[in-house]
Amino acid sequence: MERPTLSDEARQSLEERLRILEEERIPRLENEVTDARDPSTVATLSEARQQAAHLRHALTLAVPLEDAPHDPTIVELGDTVRLRGVGSSTVEEFTLVGELEARLDDTWLSVQSPIGGALLGSRAGEVVEISSPGGRVKYEVMNIERRSRK
Repeated sequence: MERPTLSDEARQSLEERLRILEEERIPRLENEVTDARDPSTVATLSEARQQAAHLRHALTLAVPLEDAPHDPTIVELGDTVRLRGVGSSTVEEFTLVGELEARLDDTWLSVQSPIGGALLGSRAGEVVEISSPGGRVKYEVMNIERRSRK
């Protein structure tokens, strides 16, 4: 199993999500199950416990992104990339992250997504072609920056 890579910011966010599950949501659901014995509440409690276990496991295995080697000339995990659709003047900015982090922020793209995967290894000035539900789309990589280290 590949060890996930997490930025310090993402680690803090996941730790906060785990804290809320363990200290707030799970105890509340346990009280509801004790009081009502509702099957849907039991299922929700089970799901919350599974989420907490998954987060604990991921946080235990995660490697700090800040410790990973970095080549500033190519798009890598942890880089913030500015893109412009070919033929468009609109510039978009995304940060390439691991699958766990991608769920934390709308501007974070998983490297396992079609766009994230297509951007990996590209360089500023290159045009990448991405398959999307609406067809193939071309983007020019305008700029690559590593997220700031804390």
